[in-house]
Amino acid sequence: MYLLNARTQKLEHFLDLPPYAILSHAWQSGEAHRFHEIGTPGVCQKPGYDKVQGCCTLALQHGLDYVWIDTCCADANSIAAFDEALNSSYAWFNQAAVCFVYLHDVESRERPEQESSTFRRSKWFSRAWTLQELLAPGNVFFFAKDWKEIGTKAGLASVISSVTGIHTDALMHPERVPHFSVATRMSWAKGRKSSKPEDRVYALMGLFGVNLPIVYGQGETETFMKLQHEIIKKSDDQSILAWRFFTCAPSPRTSSFLADSPDYFADCGDVHRIP
Repeated sequence: MYLLNARTQKLEHFLDLPPYAILSHAWQSGEAHRFHEIGTPGVCQKPGYDKVQGCCTLALQHGLDYVWIDTCCADANSIAAFDEALNSSYAWFNQAAVCFVYLHDVESRERPEQESSTFRRSKWFSRAWTLQELLAPGNVFFFAKDWKEIGTKAGLASVISSVTGIHTDALMHPERVPHFSVATRMSWAKGRKSSKPEDRVYALMGLFGVNLPIVYGQGETETFMKLQHEIIKKSDDQSILAWRFFTCAPSPRTSSFLADSPDYFADCGDVHRIP
């Protein structure tokens, strides 16, 4: 696993991981994977690199010398490395000493509790990958676009729950996430978006403790079917069949007893597993 040295801003490879901070953010226009550009002249002027610098500064303030950031620590040019990164990302967020959530569209001079707050409307809450980045780490700090701290996941749990529909118990205790029914966990992904349709599914692997080969071009429905089959292999939770046809879904209902999309579980937030 590659980590970025927060002092030198150069990549280092580890087998035994030191304590590290991890960054969660919504990608913005112009951002790209910078794995092969880290340490080269001019990289500091590239779009999104201010997030790297901001994360490194925060890590050092928290007494941590290393950070993991998806834009620079994952080698997107290596199929094997990229596959590992996507399949391992939930665990990497869970193992991080602290997670910094950078919200580029949120003002610091407001109260997140207000119904009209930019915090509640942040793009970060609508992205596919940020679901696991919210749930997996235990120690989470939120920062506004000026890098001023907004609060912690624990302190903002009730607000986040009202925005996402996720139970506060799951937000406060990552170790309890697997105890929620399959249907309930699926419901947390409703309406979330990704640049590639398959990523809506791959972003859920960690929530269910399964792995999939990363293949693009097959579409969301086929990928979601594969995810559900992997879940069924390791779990006898019948709530995976509790989905309802989501009439606004873009794809037609299949003849399968499995759902086409996580959106089909939109109304399953309170579905409990039968003992």
